Amino acid sequence: MEGGTEQDAAFNGIVKRYYEKILKFCAYALGGDRSAAEDCTQDIFLILYENMGRLKDYDKIGGWLYKTAGNISRRYAASLWKERKRFASPSPVSETGDRETPLDRIAAGSSIKSEEEQIAGEEAAARAAAEIRRRLTPGDEQILALAFREKHPLKEVAARLGISLSAAKSRVSRLRQKISAMAKDLLPD
Repeated sequence: MEGGTEQDAAFNGIVKRYYEKILKFCAYALGGDRSAAEDCTQDIFLILYENMGRLKDYDKIGGWLYKTAGNISRRYAASLWKERKRFASPSPVSETGDRETPLDRIAAGSSIKSEEEQIAGEEAAARAAAEIRRRLTPGDEQILALAFREKHPLKEVAARLGISLSAAKSRVSRLRQKISAMAKDLLPD
């Protein structure tokens, strides 16, 4: 491939400049799951490498990388959620008569929270969720319903709210940050 050496050099420079930034972005998007963030980041740079011939302006590659990172990390998050849900679903009754999840079996032998601790944690989470809902404005509730509960695309959220796409992105991002901050304040470690 003609220009391959030049493209490889450009690719290596981009990786050197952006790898850690994209890794941190993915780790944040995936709730701190370092392993998933590393896999996600590798996929993003693989996509970049496969598309280097189509990209024109390497100086403005940052925006492309972050947009790609957002898309790929959302796919990873959805995949992780489905996987965790599958592993957390109860299996048939075990020999002891208790309902176990695959995660319970994997964790056998390690420290498992007592039933009282689990109940206390669930009650704390329910209280925190109620308090967060109480603190949200009607506008926050509308965005929460459209973007998170009903999972409408941002373009549709913008159209339904009668605002620009960039305003919708900002409002969704601010709401995500607001809820995250409230949850950190309200939930014990």
